[in-house]
Amino acid sequence: AKREAERLRARGEFAEVLNAYMEEPPLIADWDKLTGVPNVIVVPFFISDGLHSFEDIPRLLGIPFSLGGSRSGNGNPHHLRGRHLFYANAIGTDVRFADVIVEQALNASSIAHGS
Repeated sequence: AKREAERLRARGEFAEVLNAYMEEPPLIADWDKLTGVPNVIVVPFFISDGLHSFEDIPRLLGIPFSLGGSRSGNGNPHHLRGRHLFYANAIGTDVRFADVIVEQALNASSIAHGS
């Protein structure tokens, strides 16, 4: 996650790119102290959506439960702590992720066969 954040930072497309974690500093629960920008986008760095991305991280961010019983990006933007917070799905849910897996498998195969 740190390497990917650095790559995003290097692109210069966002005011800030930060890492934050559930159980070690910098803590995701402190998101409003970590940055001063008015619009914050949180993208969970997980292979798929699950308990952490549906419940734990949104709770730590301060996103309230939706009527469906989960905390998610459905209510984007969330107006929290004087900011607009946009909460995305985990990166592994992107349909292009399957292409990355296939590419990695082909690369591993070509390395194994000396190509």
